[in-house]
Amino acid sequence: MPLNKALLNILEDLSLNEKEILKKNALDEAILASIGDALVVVDKEGKINFVNQAFEKLVGWKSEEVIGKPVVEVVPRETEDSQESLFNERVLTRVLSGEIVTADLANPFYYIRKDKTRFPVSSIVTPIVLAGQIIGVVEIFRDITKEKGIDKAKTEFVSLASHQLRTPLSTINWYTEMLLAGDAGKMNPEQEKYLGEVYQGSQRMVSLVNALLSVSRMDMGTFILEKVPTDISALLRDALNEQKFHRDQKLISLDIAIEKDLPIAHVDPKLLTMVLQNLISNSVKYTPEKGKIGVSLSSPLGKDTFLFSITDTGYGIPKSQQGKIFTKLFRADNVREKDTEGTGLGLYIVKAIIDNSGGRVWFESEEDKGSAFFVEIPRGDPGQPAKDF
Repeated sequence: MPLNKALLNILEDLSLNEKEILKKNALDEAILASIGDALVVVDKEGKINFVNQAFEKLVGWKSEEVIGKPVVEVVPRETEDSQESLFNERVLTRVLSGEIVTADLANPFYYIRKDKTRFPVSSIVTPIVLAGQIIGVVEIFRDITKEKGIDKAKTEFVSLASHQLRTPLSTINWYTEMLLAGDAGKMNPEQEKYLGEVYQGSQRMVSLVNALLSVSRMDMGTFILEKVPTDISALLRDALNEQKFHRDQKLISLDIAIEKDLPIAHVDPKLLTMVLQNLISNSVKYTPEKGKIGVSLSSPLGKDTFLFSITDTGYGIPKSQQGKIFTKLFRADNVREKDTEGTGLGLYIVKAIIDNSGGRVWFESEEDKGSAFFVEIPRGDPGQPAKDF
């Protein structure tokens, strides 16, 4: 074949390949642009490389206005109470650094538009990996204002229904206690057994109603954090004593380690009691007979905090479900299989209270070996005002 003809064939092939590549790139961009949720691609420096049409429509910025700019400046993020999130707290920043981040549905956040209005967000952030290195991230997010409105309506309904249920339940409990105490005459053993079952069922219903009311108050922002000087050692012992009957029934041993001469804490005793009751009752509930529970309280050196730990030799939490453990109404599969009673609200309440107290809660768990929950709370400022959440 003559050289000129060969060169022409090569150039023709290259031209065809270039057309195919351009066609494929155009198709890829068309697919990305047509995604219904907002999409933004950033490089390893956190600067925007690409946004789709939904992004432009949702936040008000045009593509040409944001390419090359830091995404955290283009779309600032705020918490529920309008506090701006720091750069290192942003999910995309943590993903870029190699951290595996699980969405925390208990703590919704907001993005700020170009016109300074804000909207609640549901977001998924995924790293872009090339040759084993993270070179950027892709974030897909959407406005969940409508979903939050529906959730608020449901919360208000639950609150109203729960309030209405409290009065008849109080009446049932009062008269049942009177009958069991013999105020209306002595009952035979069979009658006493049946009435005892009624009373236990009513008590479980009261517990559920109280949990629903607590959750609805948190969701509506009507829970008030009132910090007062508190002996948290006594608070912990009281919470443990409430579970003594259930521990003894299951022959569960208890190991207590409370540091001596702890300073007075400035906390909300009612809410902290609720936290401790939930964690301790979970340990008892989800630990089989003749198991062990360990409870400790200390003030770590060099830190103005208190640290609680509640460990058990119970059922544990499946690894695949640990990211959901603090979400509302969630109960792990292994617990459901054992028909253990529970609402799936306790740990949601715990996390909401601790987060709004300026503390943190975390856990370690292995299925069929047990769990360890840790709560760290600040000692508190005695001059701190009451806070709504």
